[in-house]
Amino acid sequence: MYKPKQIKMKKIDIFEIVKGCRTINLNELISLLQMNQSIFWSWGAHAFTVDNKKDPKMFRMKVNGHHHKGHVYIFVNGMDLFDVYLTTTKGNIVKKFTDIYFDQLVEMIDNAIEKVKEYGY
Repeated sequence: MYKPKQIKMKKIDIFEIVKGCRTINLNELISLLQMNQSIFWSWGAHAFTVDNKKDPKMFRMKVNGHHHKGHVYIFVNGMDLFDVYLTTTKGNIVKKFTDIYFDQLVEMIDNAIEKVKEYGY
């Protein structure tokens, strides 16, 4: 199975990142994230934000997971793949995952912020 690259950085710079990103279809993204609602809501997801309501290139949610508490930023890069940043609430990047296919997105986010082997789903 493909494992996305993980790179550590300092502060997230949304304005710089969105320069190389495509517009996100928010309805499709929300549907994808909520496909398994028990997984999605186990993240404690709330405070959903976009950078531009007319032409969104960034989606952010605040999470309260087992492994990560803070923000999850989702972007669609120039190759139509997802880039995901996990940050603190102050914007410090904890982890960055790049080039994630749509069918890997939920599992990758869940593994990074919530999943524990013993959960069984």
